[in-house]
Amino acid sequence: MSRLFKELKRRNVVKVGIAYLVAAWLLLQITDVLVPVLTLPAWTARFIFLLLLVGFVPALILAWAYELTPSGLRRESDVDQPASSGNFAGRRLNSAIIALLSLAIVYVALDNYVFVDSPAPAALEKSIAVLPFRNRSANDDDVHFVDGIHDDILTQLTKLSALDKVISRTSSERYRETGLSIPQIGTELGVATILEGGVQRAGNRVRINIQLIDASTDEHLWANSYDRELTVDNLFAIQSEIAREIVTSLHGVLTDSESERLEKLPTTSLEAHAEYAFGRRELAKRTGEGIDKAQTHFEKAVQLDSNYALAWVGLAQSRLLRYGYLGDSLESTFAGTQSAIDQALIIDPLLGEAYATLAFLRHGQEKFDEAEALFVKAIELSPNDPLARLWYTSLLLRESRTAEAETQIRRAIELDPAAPVLRQRHVYVLLTLRQPDDAKAAALAGVKRNPEFPGLYGLMSGILRAEGRHGDALRWAQEAARLNPTSESNRGAVCGLYLELEDIVEAERCIDAYAEVSPEAAAKMTPWLLGAKGETAEALALVDGMVEEGLSIFDKPLAAQLYFFGGEPEAARELLEESRPQFFGDDPWSPRQAHDLYDGVLAASVLYYVGELERANYLFDQALTVMRTLQRSGTSGYHDVDALIHTVRGNKKKATAALRAAVEADATFAAGKYRAPPFASMLDEPEWLALIDAIAAEFTREREWYEAHKDEPLF
Repeated sequence: MSRLFKELKRRNVVKVGIAYLVAAWLLLQITDVLVPVLTLPAWTARFIFLLLLVGFVPALILAWAYELTPSGLRRESDVDQPASSGNFAGRRLNSAIIALLSLAIVYVALDNYVFVDSPAPAALEKSIAVLPFRNRSANDDDVHFVDGIHDDILTQLTKLSALDKVISRTSSERYRETGLSIPQIGTELGVATILEGGVQRAGNRVRINIQLIDASTDEHLWANSYDRELTVDNLFAIQSEIAREIVTSLHGVLTDSESERLEKLPTTSLEAHAEYAFGRRELAKRTGEGIDKAQTHFEKAVQLDSNYALAWVGLAQSRLLRYGYLGDSLESTFAGTQSAIDQALIIDPLLGEAYATLAFLRHGQEKFDEAEALFVKAIELSPNDPLARLWYTSLLLRESRTAEAETQIRRAIELDPAAPVLRQRHVYVLLTLRQPDDAKAAALAGVKRNPEFPGLYGLMSGILRAEGRHGDALRWAQEAARLNPTSESNRGAVCGLYLELEDIVEAERCIDAYAEVSPEAAAKMTPWLLGAKGETAEALALVDGMVEEGLSIFDKPLAAQLYFFGGEPEAARELLEESRPQFFGDDPWSPRQAHDLYDGVLAASVLYYVGELERANYLFDQALTVMRTLQRSGTSGYHDVDALIHTVRGNKKKATAALRAAVEADATFAAGKYRAPPFASMLDEPEWLALIDAIAAEFTREREWYEAHKDEPLF
């Protein structure tokens, strides 16, 4: 055995084995780092490990059979032993082993002392998730009653400043039938405590068993059982007692006003309470059908108890959301919302949910200062309400206070990590922060987690469209419309994409189908369809009719755009001055968001054509200054705006260069736009015409791509 070992050493087999093992270990560590970074298949690391394992024995056999000499690799039997270069090979292997071991030591040091993941932040001491209560009644229908109690306790807790974090219902609902342990749930939700329990209703009695658990140790902090006659007074008294016990167990202190509010009965009717609970669950779906059903439930609740402030808030919210999801007019939306909020605040002047809804209404009415004050008050009254923070981000984004918006949406997600509507807003904030890759990844992750939520599909469609991937954008828009067919924005997006792809047949079919659901909204798209068909006079005649019938403040800029690109700048000016007065007169202006930039350049173009050059040039210069800080492509990009500015100013060279840059960045619109009257002066420029042809060819490819992939899964 000693002779064999000496021979192995002489032939450097041992050194080759050591070098091989160290090199293999280093390669596996590098693979472990690169696999997730390069999004390689999960089996990549296992495959490399097997290759290295299989290669070990052949490496030793080669070391035995061959020897490295100054003249190259030779068979061991051909080497003259007295003149053997074993020392030469040995020295080389020694150097290799030392180098590999040095690399291994450096890697271990970096891995343990430099590239150390930050420890997950400890959950806040006064943080809690309330898991869905178990229905222990013989009647399965009582599950709705049990869910109502769960929601009520959550509502009570969100108003308490003594608690740092209360997870909302949408997220706690995920754990209704979970196999996860309490510590696992606590880690996922980032809370220190978990409240779980069960409810049993039998005849005119109700029994509620509750236990508060330390999420890190799975130990009970407090438990109680309540067995009472089923009356409204007893039901809400139990809920108030539970809220107090939780605060006491977490060493919190209630303010006098909070203590007083816990004693206040929200309703005197169990039936009204049940209708309210049904309404909240339908409203959370954020679909047209869900909002319609929610409104019906809230209306029944206030009919049963006209002093039920929370039900009035629910009614206000369902009416407010009808504009975006069901296509109701702004006038009816605003009026219906205001009347319901007024009732809620008369009943309860300190209801945070009412102030949040009123703030969102004022934001829609463009009363921004009043809206902000109301949002701040709402959050102060209900610090753990994620909805108030969600709506507040709309105002912050409009004011270009993006960092504040991200803070608010992140806090909202902490309170309700599973809510898809919060994930949707976070994606939009990421886009505003010019993080398109992160935004797309977040949107796709949100869709996979919430495959029935239409908003994320619509947002993904917008991201793809901004990237120039109109065919893929159409597929995502269609899925959003399928999930929420009553949404004006979803159905309109599908028809709009057909128009952009210049698929006139499908666009016309889409608008006709849209008219069956929302005639008024579809009518607004018809002029664009006629323009795409080359029927400009007919399109402008339709716009004239729409103006005569009366347009909302939101629709007037759209009509002005139709007038402008149809060659009637005077008519466009009138509508813009009515709806966007900030662009006229002498007040300073600087664009805050993409839509503000577009509207400002449109107003400047109109002013230029009607001879008001001083104001027009001021607006143009402001827009160009801001555009230097923006990217061209993407949802918050400026696309081809500079091409329009330079065309209007008569600088053909700059206009052509701008359009060329837009083409290269996939940031153009359909080719027909660049032949419209505002660009008439460019139609004698050969390069401009060549660029239009390139745009048309690209959109043709997008149509062909769509036809080839339209039936494939989205992900």
